[in-house]
Amino acid sequence: NPRLNQAVELLEKAAFEFEHDGALFTLGEMNFFATYTHPRNLTAAFHYYRELASRSGNATAQQMVGFMYATGIGDVVQRDQGKALLYHTFAALGHETAAEMTLAYRYFTGIGVPRNCEDAVFYYKRVADKAIEYYKSGPPGGRQLPLAKIKLYDEDGGVYGYGSSGPGSGSATKPGDQAAWDDILEYYHYSAKQGDIASQLGLGQLYYQGTKNIPQNFKLALQYLRQVTDQYWPPDTSTTDPLSQTQTKLAQAAGQAAGILGQMYWRGEGVDQNNKTALEWFIRGATKARCDNPSSQNGLGLMHLDGLEHNDKVIRAMEFFKLAATREHPDAQVNLGLMYLQKKDIKRAFDCFKLAANLAHHLLAYYYLAEIYSKGLASEQKSCPLAAAFYKNVAERGDWLHSPFPAANAAYSAGDRDDALINYLIAAERGYEVGQANVAWLLDKDKSWWHLPHLVPKPDPSRDRLALLYWTRSANQGNVDARVKMGDYYFKGFGTDVDYEKAAACYQVAAEADFSAMAMWNLGWMHEYGIGVPQDFHLAKRWYDQSLSTNPDAYLPVTLSLIRLYSRSFWNYITGTGTAKSEEESSKGLWWKEPSFIEDDDAGGSIEHVQNMAKDDEQKKSDDYLSSLYPDIFDDADEREAWFESLTILLMCIMVGWLVYIRQLRWNHAQPAGAAPG
Repeated sequence: NPRLNQAVELLEKAAFEFEHDGALFTLGEMNFFATYTHPRNLTAAFHYYRELASRSGNATAQQMVGFMYATGIGDVVQRDQGKALLYHTFAALGHETAAEMTLAYRYFTGIGVPRNCEDAVFYYKRVADKAIEYYKSGPPGGRQLPLAKIKLYDEDGGVYGYGSSGPGSGSATKPGDQAAWDDILEYYHYSAKQGDIASQLGLGQLYYQGTKNIPQNFKLALQYLRQVTDQYWPPDTSTTDPLSQTQTKLAQAAGQAAGILGQMYWRGEGVDQNNKTALEWFIRGATKARCDNPSSQNGLGLMHLDGLEHNDKVIRAMEFFKLAATREHPDAQVNLGLMYLQKKDIKRAFDCFKLAANLAHHLLAYYYLAEIYSKGLASEQKSCPLAAAFYKNVAERGDWLHSPFPAANAAYSAGDRDDALINYLIAAERGYEVGQANVAWLLDKDKSWWHLPHLVPKPDPSRDRLALLYWTRSANQGNVDARVKMGDYYFKGFGTDVDYEKAAACYQVAAEADFSAMAMWNLGWMHEYGIGVPQDFHLAKRWYDQSLSTNPDAYLPVTLSLIRLYSRSFWNYITGTGTAKSEEESSKGLWWKEPSFIEDDDAGGSIEHVQNMAKDDEQKKSDDYLSSLYPDIFDDADEREAWFESLTILLMCIMVGWLVYIRQLRWNHAQPAGAAPG
């Protein structure tokens, strides 16, 4: 592109001949993020960022240099956590939000630095303060939060299928959700046209809030909400009395619609901002004898508190907040808590904030809980870990101005995996668990149900090491899928040496702490074969049963596994080989606490630390793994077991084929004579 080349030449001239910092920064962004159709060149980007950081101390450039040292992305520089920490620290001194989040996460988890909760609180609070300031700078009631972050593998049906990892079934998003949403919308639109109040209200709320699948649309929200209120308050009457006071469902729906309409006029969303009209809608919805809508009551409380001419405005505001709070309205609980906080009634304020946090994960509730825990107010003792966790939640959810997710999601949707990976990697380094899971998923090559080690070449070790690193970080933030994935990587030797004991430890944690049905089944299989744990048929059966009780969808694999287990147990009994130990003996020492290699992620800042943990009996484990790949070097007992297992599988296949044949035969006999097949 001649025009692009000319632009680059002019920018370089401005940057180096006239020492224009803006031109130098633009060159760095163009090469790193591949903007303006410029090809990505990470080496050039590093050169421009480092030059700018050295020349003027630009905080964003320092942050980007630190990021490249922390990740070693593109092999431009060798991974160096010491230099990464140095650049991040200087960037944070310049109040660079990304650097503050990165440092906070590293001090909180001990990545590249000793764990220091106080430093984590210091940096997370700085980011949280900015988020709350921006939140309050918006329309009355605060800005609407960004949409929730999405894990990529949920869009693909989950890491192991629909709901396989966690408890229950069908917890993961299934493919074709947009089509499902379209069908639902079509049904709601049809019902709304027929005058169905629930459909009209549902569409109004849906378009007012917006979702990932349905964009926000205030015009349509206003249209459907007015359809609801017009049925309760006819537009051709001058009174605010309802048409009917006996229709409870209509009154409740009208109250909810009135509360949203009041917010729209008060905040100027899709309509001209008008306090008088907002007040009218709040009064309609808040009437206790009719609609009794908590959102309207909360709106009236705020309007009394912020400007209505009443001598007792504070008292009236608190009355409305209490009314709405008793109906479990989170905004009202936060507003009531703030009033208690102003009166120095810390205990009541804490209770209000805790309720709002538990009910709706309210951003302000988390922030003020963090303030209380960080200072040790009320009867609550000072708790640095809780304060850091709450500040972290506020910083990550209130990321209107610095979130890398919109760009990452857009790139992924457009099929640009490289750009998506870079932006998710930026999020991962800042401590976003969703970013870490997405990076690991994009790097993960172990997505196939079938593994043929003799036919498929081993995946790239460096890529697998990086995937394991981010699965580990995600698991340490409570992701059960990531914990099970860690076990898979240690079991198969992806990104590390084969270590069955570590794999079993990961599955144990996922099974006991997160009730993972997949991890339970894996533990049952490992106890059945004595891999990584002592062979124990009793424990194997226990884990298989528990997997089925946790997730009913595991019926088929668990049933087949139990048939195999019973067959092997019977074979061992009649041959006198490999008999399982008693449950009491073999159960000793099996209930591990969470091992240190899971707790201390990336200690010392080197990716090799993840590989080199707990290397006792490494050669033996490697030999065991090789023997599992090459059955010709098995000993006699192993050969008998392998032969019997193959025979069992063959017999089961014959039985299934025979059942299919009988079923088809019966179906053919059931058809009327002369009927056309199919």
